Amino acid sequence: MSLLDFAKSGFSFNGPSAEVKRLLSFGKRENFMKTLVDLCKPRASVFDKARLDTVYNLDDLSTIHPDEFLSENYVTEGMRILLTEAFNRLEGKTAGASGTFLLSQSMGGGKTHNLITLGLLAKYPKYRKQVMADFFKPGDLGAVTVVAFSGRKTGTPCGIWGEIAEQLNRKAVFNEYFSPLKPPDPNKWVELLRGEPVLILLDELPPYFEAARAIAVGDTYLDRLTEIALANLLVAVNSNKLPRACVVITDLSGTAYTAGSASITHALQSLGDLESEVNRNVVRIDPVKINTNEIYHILRTRIFEKTPASVEIEEVADAYGAALDSAKKMGLSEVSPDQLKTDIRNAYPFHPVISTPVGHQDFFLDLTNFNCYIQNW
Repeated sequence: MSLLDFAKSGFSFNGPSAEVKRLLSFGKRENFMKTLVDLCKPRASVFDKARLDTVYNLDDLSTIHPDEFLSENYVTEGMRILLTEAFNRLEGKTAGASGTFLLSQSMGGGKTHNLITLGLLAKYPKYRKQVMADFFKPGDLGAVTVVAFSGRKTGTPCGIWGEIAEQLNRKAVFNEYFSPLKPPDPNKWVELLRGEPVLILLDELPPYFEAARAIAVGDTYLDRLTEIALANLLVAVNSNKLPRACVVITDLSGTAYTAGSASITHALQSLGDLESEVNRNVVRIDPVKINTNEIYHILRTRIFEKTPASVEIEEVADAYGAALDSAKKMGLSEVSPDQLKTDIRNAYPFHPVISTPVGHQDFFLDLTNFNCYIQNW
């Protein structure tokens, strides 16, 4: 019996299977481990069928309830870096803090979630200590002006720069750049953004660039004008003229939007002629480290309102380890009991095999399937 077979046969919401119960009770029949029903309390939102397929977009930022969203949020290492560096910039704590951040990961890698978290904390100061208490001491900065643009919005007659100016209620500053459509220079961006702290969130730009490639503007195309406009924005933000302006951009690495991603790269490279200049001005962040235990922490926080203390998890891990050790002594398995115990400690309350979907894709559960699974619990 392999580790996968053993775990699949016994690790369930309703407790061990008959076969694993027999092994677990070997020499100790009067005691069984507590089930997930005993130890865990799912969030009420998990049972809301209206939220079964809910995936937030950056466009939802103004309608998201901070209490609910942030209570289900787990701060990954990447998010910790983003929040720390962004608020250092917005609060003016560090003169040399970068003003540009690039979140680059494949679809579903947590980029939009990170943008929404940062946007909510920027807009609503009262939640900052609650979320960042373990790694950052917020200052007395009040509500920050937040501009949010999603690249899924491809109908922009005044370009991205017009969208940004409109959200700031300062569209008139860019009037000369709308007809004919042309990108603002760095000094004009400074004029638009100077003053109070401002946070600009630009999500999923590759599909926007892909669509803009087909829109002719004079003897060029909208994608090229957008590339120049963003490059000028980044130059302005990383100058010493906008010390409390911050821009966060997401990129879709490993997707079909190759040309769109390349446009973002070109805009970033316009910060300097050398790669070293780019690296100095742009903080690149992986929102979630996929091949780590962060995925367990994210799912655990999102799905469960209450989970057991580590001592109770240890009891479950020990029980399975003892059962597997008995199975190994009977020649039923060659798997290491210690490894199983470690995997259960890390994954609980989830099945430890979900961290290794390659080769076991039939058993891998995404978040939607987890919701379905729990609703049938």
